[in-house]
Amino acid sequence: MTLIEVNELAPVGAPLYDLRKIFNLNGSYEHVDFSLITIQPGSRVPETGDGFHDADEYSYFLEGEVYTVSGEDIGTVGKGQATLIPKGEHHWCENRTDKPCTLVCMMVK
Repeated sequence: MTLIEVNELAPVGAPLYDLRKIFNLNGSYEHVDFSLITIQPGSRVPETGDGFHDADEYSYFLEGEVYTVSGEDIGTVGKGQATLIPKGEHHWCENRTDKPCTLVCMMVK
């Protein structure tokens, strides 16, 4: 998993706007899904074991946090951070807080 501290990225576009490029994709794509996900307090995804995808998973965390295990990476990811989980990498997460965790997720195949 690649973890990005979005607030540490250099902004461009001032003074009209603040753009921070999180990920830059080049190439042709078979399929793209763009989702808003909320993981409720106490919830684990998946409920048991781990999961993986046949697409790269790009996520940006809007609020809250989750404990995650992805490949060899273990830790907490939350608001203002972005992650890339490459296709085929086994991972899972759990919201161990008392607040929902909301993220935007894009799956690119």
